[in-house]
Order: sequence, then structure tokens, then C-alpha cells
Amino acid sequence: MLGRRELAGLAAVLACLATRQAAAAPPNGLDTSRRQRMSNANEIVVNYLAAWNERDARRRGEIIARTWGERGVYVDAHRRGEGHAGIDTMIAAAQAQFPGYRLRLVSKVEAHNGRIRFSWAAGGTEEAPLYLAGTDFVVLGADGRADTVTGFVDAAPAPMT
Repeated sequence: MLGRRELAGLAAVLACLATRQAAAAPPNGLDTSRRQRMSNANEIVVNYLAAWNERDARRRGEIIARTWGERGVYVDAHRRGEGHAGIDTMIAAAQAQFPGYRLRLVSKVEAHNGRIRFSWAAGGTEEAPLYLAGTDFVVLGADGRADTVTGFVDAAPAPMT
């Protein structure tokens, strides 16, 4: 579950995005589909981060089902999960590997043509001292949920030699 600080940060980022979108929208409201897509993109990103942060397996499974399609896939250089159960198992393993780490949004959410890009960070705290960061790319399925998520690590501790 997201802590107060993470929720406040996400709310601030989303409020800023909503303000920018409202200012950029045509005055006659013809661009409602773009606003709906951005709203869905923001919802996907918030749920995505919540899934990685949720330690309760039942709640995490519910969040995963809202975020990914039935045959959704997550892949990065170190892990892969396919389908809701596979993604849940993968996230649980990452949580076990990095106890105390919580992902937080550190960029704006960009969306177009059924794709979403955003950056996240974790750690850099007393409970989780190593700083981790990445950029993830989402391809949405026809149902508006994530079909594939491809993750890239932007910052990680140097490997031990």
C-alpha cells in the first residue's frame, strides 16, 4: 500500500498533469478522447506503482488484474512475468530481494498511440539505502490495460567484482 508521502507525491504529479492537459485542451472540448486516454494512462501508472509496492498478496493480485490484461507481460533485463499469476510471482520475488523499497513516480507520464512512458525511483532512504531508478514503457491492449511493460534500469548500484 502506498504511504502518505508517496500518495501525496503522486497526487501532486497527477494534479499538475491535469492542469497542463486542461490548459492545452481546445475550448470547445473536442479533444475529450485525448483527455480520456491520459486519464487512463495516469490510472495505469498509479496502479502499476501500487502493484509493485503492495505487500499483501490478495490486494496486489487485485491491482495487477486492474493494471494488466489477462495475458499481460512484464520484462526487463533481470526478470520476466507473464499473465497475472506470473507478474504477481515476479513482483513478490523482487519485494523479497529488495525489502523496504517502494517505487515512486519521478517523471511526467507521457502517453500517445496506445503507449505510455514514465520514470520511477526507489530507495535512497534509511530503510532502503541503495538508490534504484528506471524508465518503463507500456503498450496498452484493446481493453485499456497493459499488454506489455518493458522496464529499463536507469540507476543501480555497481556490480560487485
